[in-house]
Amino acid sequence: MSIFFNADEIFQMGLRIEVNGKEFYETVAKKSSDGSVKQFFSDLATWESEHIRFFNRLREGLSDSAKRGSTFDPGQELLLYLQSTADSHVFLKNQHIDELASRCQTVVDALDLAMAFEKDSVVFYTMMKKVTPEEFGKKEIDGLIDEELKHIAMLHQKKKEWEKREKTIL
Repeated sequence: MSIFFNADEIFQMGLRIEVNGKEFYETVAKKSSDGSVKQFFSDLATWESEHIRFFNRLREGLSDSAKRGSTFDPGQELLLYLQSTADSHVFLKNQHIDELASRCQTVVDALDLAMAFEKDSVVFYTMMKKVTPEEFGKKEIDGLIDEELKHIAMLHQKKKEWEKREKTIL
């Protein structure tokens, strides 16, 4: 039997990713004594808040068919599989976001980690799109992938800017 995932389940996992991303950026901002670094990472946390609202809007706009599961799952194996897939994401497999942030000694370190998170998100959503039927919200997943690709490009540009400066310690 084929296993399909619906868009609502994927968006719920995306929400978890974005909430952890927000927490990471807030932690890095608090850790920094440099005002411009603090502001930059606070802005990134705000950006993640916007993504959380984006996921919620997507979920609210889904059709009923996109919210229904397509498999009988009495033992919640599908739910467990979805959780394990989400938990392999860098932001989710690290239980303590503050510990993850403490590994970042410079702004560039934090941006490298942020880009890894965004890349993991692209891979995650691309993989999920492959197993999601059209009628269960495949088109909406394309929007998520596009959004994450924009984030990678912006973070890459910021990393180039910070690399030109002297190593800014967090």
